[in-house]
Amino acid sequence: MSTPTVLVTGAGRGIGRATVEGFLAEGWKAVAGVRDVDAAQAAFAPHPNLAIVHLDVCDALSIASGTAAARQFADAPLAAVVPNAGYAVMGSSEDTDLDVVRQMFETNLFGNAAVMQHVLPEMRASGQGVIVCTSSVGARLANPLLGMYHASKYAMTAWAESMALELLPFGVRVHLVEPGMVNTDFPMATRATGAIAQGEGPYAPLFGELRDGFRSWRERLGVGASDVAEVIVATALDPRAPFRIPVGSDAIEMTAARAKLDDAAFHRWQMDFLGMSWGQERPEE
Repeated sequence: MSTPTVLVTGAGRGIGRATVEGFLAEGWKAVAGVRDVDAAQAAFAPHPNLAIVHLDVCDALSIASGTAAARQFADAPLAAVVPNAGYAVMGSSEDTDLDVVRQMFETNLFGNAAVMQHVLPEMRASGQGVIVCTSSVGARLANPLLGMYHASKYAMTAWAESMALELLPFGVRVHLVEPGMVNTDFPMATRATGAIAQGEGPYAPLFGELRDGFRSWRERLGVGASDVAEVIVATALDPRAPFRIPVGSDAIEMTAARAKLDDAAFHRWQMDFLGMSWGQERPEE
């Protein structure tokens, strides 16, 4: 019996890199799909079961060559795929740069979907396999100034759920792992657009409150990339795993509050959770 192989997109840092390392620790072969191969080779410890391939999910030729290299390394249909590539764009609904947003969607949704179109036929034909999408608790709620990022994660949920139903007869499982705040360099990759990027405009005070709220959230409740990776690997190994899996006490708390409260009450709870006063002084109508 051949050693199972996983392909992870966005594997150069953070959750992606930790996920590759987690699968290797379980005795799997792992293909790290990255944009910067040299940087990844310096970051990963050498391992006989590891292949590092150039895979830019925004480049069709890179997707084709990267997935072909992954299938060749596996020497069998891939046993698992972790669509993980992603980043965030910030900006108010008034003036978010929609061209920048479109590029984010190319990474967060369309690029990951394109990778699956290259590898799914073999997985389906093999009658087994698992897809574990790295989503976010942000697929259940939306923070101010991050609406377009949340929209990309809501979109991933819709795509993944549809895919899960399509694959029911073929033995391929689909799951969403939904972390809360994660202590990685993800905030450094977040791109601010519009007036808030210059600290200007009517939403500049909101931007300041949000940064403070996120910093406090991270300090109080943030989990490590390895914690999320552990759940991703465990999900791949567990045929009874649920479709959506929150990770971190904050994600569990937010999921419960979202389910329990009506929208207006949840929005108040959400602003309190972040310690934000924005709009709270306005009288209720």
